[in-house]
Amino acid sequence: MTISRKEFLKLSAGTLAATAAGGFFSFLDAPAGFAEDILHSERIRKVHDHIAENKARHIARVQEYLRQPSVSSWGLGIRECAELLMSYFKRLGCKEVELVKTDGHPGVWAWYDAGAPKTLAYYIMYDIQPFDEKQWSSPPLAANVVKMAPFGDVIIARGAVNDKGADAMVFNALESILEVEGKLPVNIMFTCDGEEEQGSPHFHQVLAPYLDRLKKCNALLMLGPSQDAQGGIEMALGSKGICSLELVCSGKAWGRGPQHRPIHSSRKAILDSPTWRLIKALNSMVAADGNHVLMEGYYDAIRLPNKEELQLYQTLVQKSADQLLVGEKENAKVWMNGWPDAEAVRHLIFDSSLNIDGIWSGYTGPGMATILPDRAAAKLDCRLVPNQEIAAMREVVRRHLDKHGFSDIEIIPLGGGDEWSQTSVKAPAVQAVLSVYKSYGTEPAIWPREAGSSPEAQFTRPPLNLPAVYGGLGHGDRAHSHDEYIVIEGNEKVAGIVRAEQSYVDILYAYANWPV
Repeated sequence: MTISRKEFLKLSAGTLAATAAGGFFSFLDAPAGFAEDILHSERIRKVHDHIAENKARHIARVQEYLRQPSVSSWGLGIRECAELLMSYFKRLGCKEVELVKTDGHPGVWAWYDAGAPKTLAYYIMYDIQPFDEKQWSSPPLAANVVKMAPFGDVIIARGAVNDKGADAMVFNALESILEVEGKLPVNIMFTCDGEEEQGSPHFHQVLAPYLDRLKKCNALLMLGPSQDAQGGIEMALGSKGICSLELVCSGKAWGRGPQHRPIHSSRKAILDSPTWRLIKALNSMVAADGNHVLMEGYYDAIRLPNKEELQLYQTLVQKSADQLLVGEKENAKVWMNGWPDAEAVRHLIFDSSLNIDGIWSGYTGPGMATILPDRAAAKLDCRLVPNQEIAAMREVVRRHLDKHGFSDIEIIPLGGGDEWSQTSVKAPAVQAVLSVYKSYGTEPAIWPREAGSSPEAQFTRPPLNLPAVYGGLGHGDRAHSHDEYIVIEGNEKVAGIVRAEQSYVDILYAYANWPV
């Protein structure tokens, strides 16, 4: 149910508080005795034991996968990593394993058929970010096991947590089920992206040959380490979309200022500046505070939060508002408009935004170079909430520039175009993950949606319309930074590789046995 703006402003605080008082497990509707009958069964205990007994082999698998380069922006090791990934699917007994050509780096498709009643779609990114080895304490492709407080052993490597190390742990869990049980409890369609770090510009080409078959899936369920360094767990039931653009203002297109190359800055006395023009165009897009977007139609499509999303938000901030933005607080003095934490979280979840990612023109090196540039450019991103769409947002920007006399400014679309995504907490896949967390005595913090973006929408939006959820124990950090790591030996709060892999098993069986 989507509420009106008036209802949004006046929604009963008591209604929301009642849900918040019950915590996040008030959203769980597990069958009576479910955890005891399924998650604590003898058959699952045997799989757990198998994982513990094969810990050394499982660590070696993680290291093997991480040692294979797959830097998409460099084109380093991509094809070889795809082939290694295919070998893992063959070991699982997938009856189909295919390299999928795209206009960029290849994808991978694999199909595991257990003859089970339920079928999962599973998304894997196998590319990693670039790295500067000089910044690392351990070589980023060595995947060495090192000590790191407050944990025991961790593996340091590029892709350790984002996402190759995590995916290798999932493969370990799946193989353990097969070695004990003989087959998985669900069918799985694996779809693998070699360009996620580039914005997944061609992932739709990976999905295209299999869309009719993917329509038979019941959910997109992904597994991996979800704990923070203190053992807390966050779930996000959706993500914002992202419309990325580059705006280019040139003297040649404008017909004013330098036409072919930069010129001596003294000529500014007689020539217009493309750089100032771009600045004025950008300034016309927002109010004086730089935050409220003035482009006509920018906010028109937005649907207000529905009651479920508001209840999740209220529970989130009532339980832990002061902890939700701890990482951001390390690099921020005050939130926009002086908002308290709870209000900042609300805007982070539900607001659309327009950001300048980068802007440049002319000389930016040491000292001075007195020139009048012939060209200026800026990269922008719009974070989109339901029901804003990327194509429509590009049109909003184009119309605004044209209307305000900037029709010469070129718009270059960037990125893969991740649309917004949303899943209900009532979806069986979400409920199954929650039931596992409850069986551990660990209550997650559930965000209605995360502020970032992902290719998830290609599964949750038409034509597939699948619910989506990510879950599991384990911890890693420093994705996209140096000394990225994933925990192998945990502590009393954070799961190591054994307990993490066991949790992936539990989630698969919980979903497989969840009532239809």
